[in-house]
Amino acid sequence: MDSTSVTATGPASYKVAITEQNKGRILVFDRTAQFTDANVKWSFSTGNAPGWDHPFEIRFRDTKRYGAIALMTFGKPGEGRAGIVNVTGDAHLTRADLLWSARITTYPHSIERVPDAGTVVVAGTRDRLHVFGPSSSDLASLKEVQTLAFTKAHAVLWDDENGFLWVTGGTIVRTYRVNGTMRNARLEKYGPDITIAGNGHDIQPDYSRPGTLLVSDSHHVYWLDKTTRKITKTLSLAYPKSYVRHSSGQAMWTTDPDPDDSRWGGPTVRFSEGGDRTRPGAEIYKARLYTTQFH
Repeated sequence: MDSTSVTATGPASYKVAITEQNKGRILVFDRTAQFTDANVKWSFSTGNAPGWDHPFEIRFRDTKRYGAIALMTFGKPGEGRAGIVNVTGDAHLTRADLLWSARITTYPHSIERVPDAGTVVVAGTRDRLHVFGPSSSDLASLKEVQTLAFTKAHAVLWDDENGFLWVTGGTIVRTYRVNGTMRNARLEKYGPDITIAGNGHDIQPDYSRPGTLLVSDSHHVYWLDKTTRKITKTLSLAYPKSYVRHSSGQAMWTTDPDPDDSRWGGPTVRFSEGGDRTRPGAEIYKARLYTTQFH
């Protein structure tokens, strides 16, 4: 699942997943290949059906029942979807392959799974966190069991080392404990909020710095120490939509070069070394490492 390597003569080789909003597709490429249709390793296509346009999130997680799954969010203001598919089957999937989906009307931008509790949490950027709990190991049994107010919630990330959920949106980063399991799972605020300068957009592990997260807002990227909760600005960057560092130390990020248009991305995935990758005409919101690892 997690194919990574580092050579002495070039940048790391790994797989990259992108959310391409223009055509409603999620695509996986080798980082060292050009991001062309001929080089697509895995894909999920929505057909731009109502509620399924504009993919915002893609991440991969392991399960005991299904193996690796992909968690995704899509939509426009007022009409969106969260969905899960099994990635161990066919290389090119559609909505017909969904294991579970739910309508989310609060503009869902991110999704995470809490493995031991079986809980799935969706961040609706308007004003909510949506908590789903299953009645069994069957993902189709997920139903909403809790909603929490969180203005501009953009990103969620499970911290398996410390046992809580990180969330960012607006000018705060917040953590939640997950109490209970399955349909009885509930989020409870834990610890003091952390203040950032702009509208929080993304939280990812820094795979090259154990114990550290990368948080991005409208104009900055921060390092966040998971234990001390100390946050430090590491760089200024205009409108970052995703930012992550591979275990080799190579950084990967996406930005919105035109924040006034109706889509929130651009055609290029940026890398700190080894050359950027561009899909002409694409609107790429996020770029993710193709890995199931939480840290």
